[in-house]
Amino acid sequence: MIWTKYIIRTTTRDADMISAILMDYDINDIEIENNVQLTDDELNQMYADFAKELPEDDGSCTINFYMEFSENDADRAAEVEKLNALKQELKDAEELFGIEPVELESLEVDTADWENNWKEYFKPFNVDDILIAPTWEEIPEDAESSVVIRIDPGMAFGTGMHETTRLCLRGIRKYMKDGDRLLDLGCGSGILSIGAMKLGAKEVTAVDIDPQAVDIARENFEVNEIPMDKVTLLTGDVVNDEALKADLSKEGFEIVAANILAEVIAMMMPTLDVYLKEGAVLITSGILATKEQMIRDAVAANGHLEVIEVVPDGDWISVVCRKK
Repeated sequence: MIWTKYIIRTTTRDADMISAILMDYDINDIEIENNVQLTDDELNQMYADFAKELPEDDGSCTINFYMEFSENDADRAAEVEKLNALKQELKDAEELFGIEPVELESLEVDTADWENNWKEYFKPFNVDDILIAPTWEEIPEDAESSVVIRIDPGMAFGTGMHETTRLCLRGIRKYMKDGDRLLDLGCGSGILSIGAMKLGAKEVTAVDIDPQAVDIARENFEVNEIPMDKVTLLTGDVVNDEALKADLSKEGFEIVAANILAEVIAMMMPTLDVYLKEGAVLITSGILATKEQMIRDAVAANGHLEVIEVVPDGDWISVVCRKK
């Protein structure tokens, strides 16, 4: 798929005004690139596997947006008219609002670039004795590991490089016994479920609200030669889908992993115990250390769970609970 990328070169001072003008034209999905230094809290909230160091801020700013032009002549004419009107409004804003003159450039972008350029940052690495390697990289000859996970996360979350994923993998390694069944809530790339199977799980059930993530997880299971008769992959909303919640709670699991976000985990906590067998373990992650009390309060309100361990990694924590 080919899109046209539009690049507006402006200043950080004028970025908000230009963003507001774009929104007037129903252009809401934009990228803002500048060198304004982020606070530690802002960096943590990014919840990203890769972080880039910024050079010194020089006040410049680039705003990017994308348009896919229709092959229909009438639709294309309307889109061109919209773009020309936007250009004129940006020019008028220089006089009306005193913004700096802007430059507008365009270039064609293949979506394959978005999907593949990040791969240069993803190299094989270890989480303790678990080697995680992207599918396009060779396994290092000197690699020392008892478990190898091959992964291509595509557009799903979960390379294993983020602290939250590492915390969950370590929790599974610590608390899961051979033959346990694991429920992976918010499975993303499937890395936690794959890790569990390679660490001795009997079977896994992996759930994600995003069907694309579930498709990616399925491909990663196959790459890792996990028997698919031991895997259940489901698409659905475990917060609001009552039928899905009822189905997942029929038998109960020995291990439940939820690597999502603190607010979502707190929202789910009133019913998370229904997925657990008596004495089973719940491993939660995606939680900033500053939000530990939020999760503790949610666990206490549940009444059927107790916190048995809080494990830190940088600014993130994993809260591990057991069903009473």
